[in-house]
Amino acid sequence: MLTRPKEPDFQTSQRVRTVKVKSSAEIEEEMLAKIPKFRARPFNKTIAEAPSFPPLPRRTPQIPEFNEFHLKTMERASRYADTCSEVSCADTIQSQNKTLKSRQAKPPQLHTAMRARPPSVKSFQELELEELEKAPKFKAKPLNKRILESKGDIGVFFHPKSQVTAPKKFHFSTDVRLGPPSVADLFDKLSLHSECSSNSNRQDVPRRTIPNPFNLQTEERGHLKERQLEAHLLQKKMEEEKARVHKANPYPYTTDYPTMPPKPEPKPCTRPEGFQLESSVRHELEQRRLMEEKQRMESEEAQRRIFKAQPVMKEDPFPLPEKERKPLTEVEQFVLHVDERAVQRSEFDTLIKEKEKTYKRLREENEFAHKIEEEKALKQLRRTMVPHARPLPKFDRPFRPQKSTKQVTRPKSPQLQVDERGARRHALIR
Repeated sequence: MLTRPKEPDFQTSQRVRTVKVKSSAEIEEEMLAKIPKFRARPFNKTIAEAPSFPPLPRRTPQIPEFNEFHLKTMERASRYADTCSEVSCADTIQSQNKTLKSRQAKPPQLHTAMRARPPSVKSFQELELEELEKAPKFKAKPLNKRILESKGDIGVFFHPKSQVTAPKKFHFSTDVRLGPPSVADLFDKLSLHSECSSNSNRQDVPRRTIPNPFNLQTEERGHLKERQLEAHLLQKKMEEEKARVHKANPYPYTTDYPTMPPKPEPKPCTRPEGFQLESSVRHELEQRRLMEEKQRMESEEAQRRIFKAQPVMKEDPFPLPEKERKPLTEVEQFVLHVDERAVQRSEFDTLIKEKEKTYKRLREENEFAHKIEEEKALKQLRRTMVPHARPLPKFDRPFRPQKSTKQVTRPKSPQLQVDERGARRHALIR
C-alpha cells in the first residue's frame, strides 16, 4: 500500500486568531478576478466585401554601375613639367630683382561671396560701426568764463599762493636764566676777528661727510686669523718643496761590512692546533646522551617483544546484563504554554473591547455636554448683544461728600541704629 500524504493537524490552526497568510493559489485567483474582462466586437463584413487594389509592380534589383573619373591633370602636369620649371626659375629671378613695395591688406575674393544667398554674418568692423551709430551723441556746453574769474568762490577750486616763511630767532628759557652776557663777550662780537670768522663760516661750502669705520675687536681677530693661516700655508708649501728635492744617502765610512745582509736562518713551519671551544664539548655530551637514549629504547623494545602467555580465565568473561523490571513509559499529552497564552489573550481582548466601549461612551457624553454648554453660551451672548437704553439719572439726590471719621495720622520717628551708636559714644566720652 502506498502512503497518502495528508496535511498535519496542528493545534495552532484552532487558535482564536487564525493565520491570515494567503497561499500562492489564492493570490493568483484574486489577481485573475481583478483583471478587467475583455470582449471583442463583431467583425464588419463590409471590409471583406470591399474591392481590393491591384498589387504594385515589383522590379528586380540590379547591381549599380559606377563610372570612373578620367582626370586630365596628370597629363597636363607631365606635358608642362619642363615649361613650368623654366617659368618658375624666371619668376624667382624677376622677383629677386624687383624692389618690394608695401601693399594694403585686402580681404580674399571668394566665389562664395557671388552666390545667390550672401552670408548674413556681419564682420567685426560692421558691428563696431553699428554700435558707434547707435551710441547717443554728446554735445558739450560752452565754458562759462565767470568760473575762471571768480578766484575760487564759484566753480574751480583756487589755490592761494603761500607766502615766504619769515625766520624767527629761538627764545630759550636757559638764556633768560643765565642773565645778560658779559662785556668781554660783547666786545668779542664787535671785534673784526669775530666778523671775519662769522663771514668765513658763512662762506664755507658744506662738504660730504666721510664716515670713519668702527675699530671692532672681531675685525682685529679676523685679520690675525688670516695672517696665521697664510703663515701656516706658506710653511706647508715650503715643506712640500723640500720633500720633492732628491737627497742621496752618504757614502759608508768603512767597507768591512758586506753590501748585502746575510740570509736569516730558516724557521720551522707553524703547526696548527685546534681551538678548545665549549660548543664542541657540549656537542660531544649531547651526542653521548642521544646514544644512551637510543640504547635504552632498543632494550625496552626487545623486552616487549618477549612472548608471555596470559593466564587461563575461569569465570565468564562476557557476563550478560540483567533485565530491567521498570514499568513501560506512559504517553501523556503535552501541556503547552501556547494554550494558556491563547486563553489569556482572549480574556485580554475582551477586556480591551470593554474599555474601548466605555471610553467611547464617555467621549460621546462629554462631547454632548460640551455642545450643550456652547449652545447656552451662544444664547447668552446673543441676549447680551441686544442694545438696551440706560435709565435717566435722578438729580433729586445729589452727591454730598462727608467728612472722614478717621483720626489724624501721628508721625513716629524710626528706630535707627545710628542714634543708638551716637548715644553709646556720648556715654563713653562722659
